[in-house]
Amino acid sequence: MTDEQMRVLITGITGFIGGHLYRAAPKDIEVWGTYLDTATEDIDASRVLRVDLRNQESLRAILDGVRPVAVIHCAAYSRVAFCESAPTAAWEMNSWVTSILAKMCAESGHRLIFLSSDMVFDGTKGRYKEKDEPQPINFYGWTKLAAERHVLNAGNGSVVVRVNLTYGPPVASGSSFSEEVIETVRSGQPYHLYADQFRSFISVQNLAQCLWEIALGDFSGLIHLGGSEPTDRVTFARKLAARVNLDPDLLIPITSKAASPEIAYPKNNTFDLSLASEILKTPLLDLDEGLAVEYPS
Repeated sequence: MTDEQMRVLITGITGFIGGHLYRAAPKDIEVWGTYLDTATEDIDASRVLRVDLRNQESLRAILDGVRPVAVIHCAAYSRVAFCESAPTAAWEMNSWVTSILAKMCAESGHRLIFLSSDMVFDGTKGRYKEKDEPQPINFYGWTKLAAERHVLNAGNGSVVVRVNLTYGPPVASGSSFSEEVIETVRSGQPYHLYADQFRSFISVQNLAQCLWEIALGDFSGLIHLGGSEPTDRVTFARKLAARVNLDPDLLIPITSKAASPEIAYPKNNTFDLSLASEILKTPLLDLDEGLAVEYPS
């Protein structure tokens, strides 16, 4: 590859997953990134651009200027509650921006890797495969499903990566479920956990390795990524507590309906990871392995 071909653009590079992608980048890749609100000193500012991706002229100028071999699209409004309360903003950022980016990448020959979510499913079945029919039950899920369709219809070797619940400490900014648990309990406050929610929790460092393998490979289409050991939030939090010496008595099981009656949350959005296990050289870690990576002794 030429120097030009070795460039990869990461949208949302200062966010939780974007920051880990930056840190995990192969040495022969020239990483560029965009952010909207949060700058950071942990990422090389010379290749990080503050851009509102909703501005089509700015988006086109970045793609034309950087000329990346691939774009890893992390930028999104990912808080379910926010998307319910601000549906116009959520739809514009999560779906409309992705549709424009997919079109521009297809026209210019840039490979697009789009990060979607397990929230495109309704949680009634679990062990979801890529071929299973999506059925979101909250607005965030609908924004992601609409975006997926734009990316897959654009072609050009594009990839939709549905990412399950991701944990670990941030590199730059952003947060995660595990960090929220740690910060709350260490402050002496109880943390209420949805005992009726099951996920395929994945270490963010494990995820970043998988995403780089996908971005620099030749797979196209739809793929699920998650940890190899599905479990509920309470079990996850108790294992985390044992790992980082938290008071387990401050972990309080509740139901998602009792906590947020106005928002629908899927119960069992675990993934079948057969496809990822088949095509990726990077192993998908189980919970103990992932926690050891993210929170070493």
